[in-house]
Amino acid sequence: MSSSPGTGVFKSFNTSKYKLHYWESPTGIKLVLNTSTDVEPCHDHLSTLYHHIFIQTVVKNPLVPLTEPINSSLFVTKLDAFIKQQTFFQD
Repeated sequence: MSSSPGTGVFKSFNTSKYKLHYWESPTGIKLVLNTSTDVEPCHDHLSTLYHHIFIQTVVKNPLVPLTEPINSSLFVTKLDAFIKQQTFFQD
């Protein structure tokens, strides 16, 4: 299990099969990403995803209700493109 030194903030954990990366916004939005075990921590990637994709395509979109699951094709398209640009992505 990984956390920020001295903060107790949970960031990731490994199993023998995968690594789970976790990030939480100051407002309580939680992002989780599963990768292979050899991937470096993705805290910065999840923060970028929140600030540049989630905020722009979900929070600022009045047609996307924040109390329901995300059903936005723009969000899905941008999320897909973002993940595929990362060095850890394998098709």
